[in-house]
Amino acid sequence: NLSTALHRLARLAGEDGRCSWDKSGPRFRALNFQIKLKIMEIGASYSQDYVRCLSTLAWAYGRLQDCDPELMKCIASLAIQHLHSFKSFELINLLWGFAKLQLSQSELFQAAQEHIFVNAGSFSARCLSMAAWSYATSRGQHGCVRLLKRIAEAFVQNIDIKEEKPVSLANLSWALGTSGVHPKQDVVRRIGDAALALLHNFRANELSITLWAFARMCCFHNQLFLVAMGRLASE
Repeated sequence: NLSTALHRLARLAGEDGRCSWDKSGPRFRALNFQIKLKIMEIGASYSQDYVRCLSTLAWAYGRLQDCDPELMKCIASLAIQHLHSFKSFELINLLWGFAKLQLSQSELFQAAQEHIFVNAGSFSARCLSMAAWSYATSRGQHGCVRLLKRIAEAFVQNIDIKEEKPVSLANLSWALGTSGVHPKQDVVRRIGDAALALLHNFRANELSITLWAFARMCCFHNQLFLVAMGRLASE
């Protein structure tokens, strides 16, 4: 399976796309060539089974920070045609890949926007956080203020503190702050309450991003800032 092979290679790469193997080498180029041929075939004979593959490919190329723009355009076109066939995590992984690559695919993001808005209540908190990050990273090209507010509301409803990781809170907070979005104060405070509950697990960069975003949103969650100040002072 070509998408599985690419996914496994991407898992070996660092978060910055660096690899221990040569992405310009003949084997990787051959894999990309075969993937491109297969995607062209899908365009003529699409089936439900290919949805997961499109999501996997986009995520993997985003992780690797390497892609063929023409291939990604084909993936975006197919995804738009079959948007409602994607499971929530498949759609979010797809969008994350395009955002990570900084590829301008406004039609894809706009098509996904209404779908996410309507179905946000059924998305996991992690997926909602990734969706917010993806739209914010695409530099607000898609009029996403309304969507980000909806994502924030759904996030606080769906979050499970026992299962959630600080990175989800940091990414959501960053997305809201960097996009200049101001959700209802109650929603922001509930995000702050969740961050406070997990504060001992935050990495330094996650904590600084979260505090910056709260300041940007003009929400000074006193307890969060006080506890964070105590932790930073002790470290």
